[in-house]
Amino acid sequence: MSDHNHQRLDDAIKRRDTATKTVQRLQGRLSAAQDDVKSVEAECVERGVAPDKLDAAIKQLEGRYDRAVTTFESEITAAEGKLAPFQENRS
Repeated sequence: MSDHNHQRLDDAIKRRDTATKTVQRLQGRLSAAQDDVKSVEAECVERGVAPDKLDAAIKQLEGRYDRAVTTFESEITAAEGKLAPFQENRS
């Protein structure tokens, strides 16, 4: 076999080995991701949220959060208004 052909074969073998290692690494990452999905799904079920309804549950929680913050802001504004007369007397 000529040196050129031998080099081509060596290069092809290296490429194959690299591809094999890449596939193995990606399979490991896929397996880890699948395990993570199972863990998140189990946690959702544990918290009473159907995994396939997670988007709806998140939107509902965001709405509740926004309403709670708005209420809190209103209450702070009201408290500041009630404190204003006392702060003016201190000046």
